[in-house]
Amino acid sequence: MMNLITRLAPALALLLFCTSPAIAQTPQDPQITIQHPGFQVLKKDLKSLLDLGTPADQKQWSNIEDFIDTFVAGIDGSRPFQVQLLAGMTPSGYLAALPLDGGFQTFRDNVEGLGYELKRDGKDTSLYQFNMTLDSDQESTPGAAAAEDVGWMKVLADIDYLILSMSSTRSSMPQLKELTLAKKVADSGTGTGAVMQLINPDVTEAAQKHRRSSFTASRKTTMDAMQKRPDETATRFEMRKLSSNLMLDEVERATAESETLQISLQMDHSAPTTPKVSVQGDLAAIAGTALATALQQFNTRPDAFAGIARLPGSALSLRINHPIDDMRKAGMTSFLNLVRDEVSAKLKNGSQRPASEKEAIDGVVTDIVTHLRSGIDSGWMNIFVEAVPDGQGGFNSIGAYNAANAATLTEILPRMKDMHPGTQVELNVDKAGDYVIHRVQLGEGLLDVFDRLFGVRRDTFVAVGKDYVWLASGENALDTLKKTVAALAPPAATPAAVHLEVALLPWARQMSDYYSRQTPPKEREALTAWKAAERSRARGLESFEKGNDSLIVDIRAEAGHLLTSISIDTGLLRFIGREMAAFSKENLEAE
Repeated sequence: MMNLITRLAPALALLLFCTSPAIAQTPQDPQITIQHPGFQVLKKDLKSLLDLGTPADQKQWSNIEDFIDTFVAGIDGSRPFQVQLLAGMTPSGYLAALPLDGGFQTFRDNVEGLGYELKRDGKDTSLYQFNMTLDSDQESTPGAAAAEDVGWMKVLADIDYLILSMSSTRSSMPQLKELTLAKKVADSGTGTGAVMQLINPDVTEAAQKHRRSSFTASRKTTMDAMQKRPDETATRFEMRKLSSNLMLDEVERATAESETLQISLQMDHSAPTTPKVSVQGDLAAIAGTALATALQQFNTRPDAFAGIARLPGSALSLRINHPIDDMRKAGMTSFLNLVRDEVSAKLKNGSQRPASEKEAIDGVVTDIVTHLRSGIDSGWMNIFVEAVPDGQGGFNSIGAYNAANAATLTEILPRMKDMHPGTQVELNVDKAGDYVIHRVQLGEGLLDVFDRLFGVRRDTFVAVGKDYVWLASGENALDTLKKTVAALAPPAATPAAVHLEVALLPWARQMSDYYSRQTPPKEREALTAWKAAERSRARGLESFEKGNDSLIVDIRAEAGHLLTSISIDTGLLRFIGREMAAFSKENLEAE
């Protein structure tokens, strides 16, 4: 039964929540509960994703439905099911409330058919102990302990619900029994949406320390699972590990220092051919914590770019007016340093370059990273970007960012000419208000990403002021830059700390074009991964070409709460459905 939850974990992690009273291992542990309105709704949502794909994709629904039904026989799909993650238990466990369909016998028959042994308790006839030994091959290995699925089931016949506790170690049985007997089922009234909630009933410093200490094991498990890919440089692997650690830093702080955290997910079926998904998040910090201090910093500085509207046809519209606390400063600085190391190594070692070019590359890259770090060190990030497809595979782009040492760019830019043949730099080509404008044309082949984003032999204009830097590239870039700066309104308060709108099709086309010109790896494992990624990229491109390819993210702080809103349009849902179908064909389809 543990495998039931484990195998369905991707869906459960995003789609579930429980509002009934939860039981943590200790009052210091977070109460993490999840509830979904029922397996009928879950299957409807999943099927709607596959229905967006090709006829071949749609045929995979029978395999996916059969897989789900294998584990939910005897469960009433029309009523909510609840799952509680038992924080603080080592190894972790689960506590679920499952609605029964006409009694316990059908569910029991299915469980026993899956290989579980059930034993009725001698004192409580509604209570059952169950177990299954897994990984039997381990038993022949000296010193290796076989994993177990163990737990308890209690039948609440009066309301046709089953309380189910699960763990992978027999030592957890006393705790699981206690939790099973104490669990209550309440009507949450979540409607058709799925919700996850975290509550920290104990907000003391001692409890926060306990939660951070408990998170250490989860972090170790996650990081130990990361392996260097065959085609990955050592520095890129370190960047990937650091990215994971930075994400885990955010999760750890939210887990330890939030008073409540709620995430809801709702699929809108009002237009059957164009479903959408809305994700809403609400975090409230414990008073006096670093998290609370970080939230208090939001909305304390006006946005220098508040008056700039989204450009028509923009494939990327980004606004950031976000404080950077000490934790994020350290993480972002470390990441920038790794980017410096990776870019420098790639530029120097990617081809046979003269020593003078290598020296120039090393110096310029280092100084640009130092320049960017000045914005981080200031404790604030104020950025805007607009990128409009130019119809030729590139983008007409304009953006700006804050930098405490913006003027240092005037010293760095001329040295770029020594990095690569064909690179041109012309200082003081124009002015826009208090900004001095310089022209840069990067030599073809300096760095692939530059060629892809800015176009080969295109001018990029850099406007340098006291605390901000502007960049513009593409058709009429200089004129666009001057007009935008001239029309810039005074800084103004805005509710959003981050607002992102993306049209995914232009970026999918860019990626497809880029990889079509790359040489596949020769090593077998790397080549297999390459081909799988290639098929996935093709499915993404086909999905977004059908339209409705937008993704919108909004993050803001209001009254001590951090509010997140994500809107996922049909195109991305179509891609997810096609990936599900591909997984089903590979793993679930009968040979």
